[in-house]
Amino acid sequence: MAGDPNAVRNVALVGAGGAGKTTLVEALLHKAKVTNRRGSIDEKNTVTDWDDDEKERQQSILASPVHLPWDGNTLNLVDCPGALDFIAETACALNAVETALICVNAHDGVSVATRRHFRLARDLGLACVVVVTRVNGENIQPDELYTGIQKAIGERAVPVNMPNVFGHDVSSVHDIFAEDLPDELKDQAAEFVQQATDRVVECDDALLEKYFETGEISKAELADAFPRALRQGNIVPILHVAVDNDIGVNQLLNFISKDCPHGCRRNGELIRPAVGADGEDVPVQAETGPFSAQVWKVQIDPHVGKLAFLRVWSGELAAKTQFVVARTGETERIGDFLYMQGKEGKPVAKAAAGDLVAVAKVEDLRIGDTVTDGSANFTLRPIAAPEPKVMLAIEPKNRNDEAKMGPELTKLNESDVGFKAERNNATNEMVVYGMSTLHLQIVLGRLARKKVETVTRTPRVPYLETVMGNGDGRHRHKKQSGGRGQFAEVHLRVAPRERGSGFEFVDEIVGGSIPRNFIPAVEKGINEQLEKGVIAGYPFVDVAATVYDGKFHDVDSDEFSFKLAAAAAFRAAVENARPSLLEPIMEVEIEIPSRFMGDISGDLNSRRGRIQGMEQDQDHAHIKAQVPLSEILNYSTELRSITAGEGDYSFKLSHYEPVPAHLASDVIAKSKEPAHA
Repeated sequence: MAGDPNAVRNVALVGAGGAGKTTLVEALLHKAKVTNRRGSIDEKNTVTDWDDDEKERQQSILASPVHLPWDGNTLNLVDCPGALDFIAETACALNAVETALICVNAHDGVSVATRRHFRLARDLGLACVVVVTRVNGENIQPDELYTGIQKAIGERAVPVNMPNVFGHDVSSVHDIFAEDLPDELKDQAAEFVQQATDRVVECDDALLEKYFETGEISKAELADAFPRALRQGNIVPILHVAVDNDIGVNQLLNFISKDCPHGCRRNGELIRPAVGADGEDVPVQAETGPFSAQVWKVQIDPHVGKLAFLRVWSGELAAKTQFVVARTGETERIGDFLYMQGKEGKPVAKAAAGDLVAVAKVEDLRIGDTVTDGSANFTLRPIAAPEPKVMLAIEPKNRNDEAKMGPELTKLNESDVGFKAERNNATNEMVVYGMSTLHLQIVLGRLARKKVETVTRTPRVPYLETVMGNGDGRHRHKKQSGGRGQFAEVHLRVAPRERGSGFEFVDEIVGGSIPRNFIPAVEKGINEQLEKGVIAGYPFVDVAATVYDGKFHDVDSDEFSFKLAAAAAFRAAVENARPSLLEPIMEVEIEIPSRFMGDISGDLNSRRGRIQGMEQDQDHAHIKAQVPLSEILNYSTELRSITAGEGDYSFKLSHYEPVPAHLASDVIAKSKEPAHA
């Protein structure tokens, strides 16, 4: 398959769960004679849902590529998960293609997930095509369906073919530009032709001027400009299929092969953005440039080890040679390139621009890495993935698994950019992060299959400590137990600093009350206390500590004594300076169907949330709010419950602010309780 990138079409199938993406892929593979029969989700024998978790849950969890020939071209399709629980997989896959096939169930219409996937594709400059699936379903309202699509995508969304009817009587799909349309479709088709023409001519100034002057455009001119309009985002074509009836499948394959962008172009520009050594933009020439590829997916296979999936952006490279990993600068030997059909790999002799291939047993490859033949002077821009938003504290069930847990978590992190594991310094807990409770459940299930048993719990909130006023403290450390004793006395003041400015140490010692050689020990003692906290065991921030006096003993004073005295003096000063607990405030964005607006607003208020803004159309709402992290640790599950699974949200840290006094006292009291095993 490797060779001419102009003969390659890379397409990701995205859309909400239940939109029929996996079933459509099965139909496309069967139509292209890649498979002898169509697989079934119910029978758990589809090419792309091959993972055990996918079979058990009967839903796509991984982005899975397949390849098929059609009309002289190679179509590389990636079947992406529909559930937002696994949106990181979808985001990575979209970075490897030129076209997003946005599947919409004719009965269910557009969902929050559909909107999210479209935005991801649009932000990457992909050509977008809507495929309305299951047009043979019952109770379909075409006008509502098209209105919903246009609200989500804009007036650029225009049907370019039409079923003869919606429902179980559907028997054919017709091109709106065809001469032999059934009489009952002609009026509606004429409207769609007008809309499509208006969108397409905008991609070419000369064509637009001619259209304004004459009011007409030939079919040949329209057909010639259509792929350019699609690539530039002027038009989002809507096509229709009924897989069970084998209706529209052939037309969809023809459309992808004829009109979708090839492996050299994306949004009218030369392929994917890249940067040079000095951060400047570098044009990447697909056909004439050096070999460059990017890792868009990593899969840990129990039989072959690590599989790294590459999108080749320029040049070509033979199998059984080597490439350079830009991140490390290391040269890595490679074996065969593989074309993956789900979990099965077929060796190929080389990889060329436009190809989606995999390589095995190259251990130090990560998602987003650029690999080259060593002559490229650029690095492909990193792959941006959604931030995880659900967290759990995790620890091994028994001590024997402690050494195994860390490396296994690292492997899971390497294969899933939506998953993260790290130790929280503020709480000293190992915390795992994921896109949802379900996402973490599946990831930790894989950990259990590696014979690493774990226990999880809601993590502690990473509070911080500070002071709101000025305070003075002093402490004398004195210890005598025979022989040389210990002595140090430190007097210091504390004062608040601007939020985010950190710690400042000020030395105002005059007259030698504390010798110069002991001043670093004083600062060290305070720094160690900052890490431990004073009021509840959380890191202390944004404070100035000024040491202004003290005493020493010629024989008994040493660095250790001054370190202890400084820490105790700091604690005493803090107690006199209105100590305060700070909590993380998150900037939250929520997408929901409009009918849940009142429920969500009320729920946010009950969580001490402050709504910053609302946007609403007839069936969709977007809410921005600031909410304390402590109030939304389990928000994924709760939002799903309130919105019947139709809501989505994202958050990021906004700032820290003082915890209300009545809540702070509870946090401080709990910190004093003895730890339980």
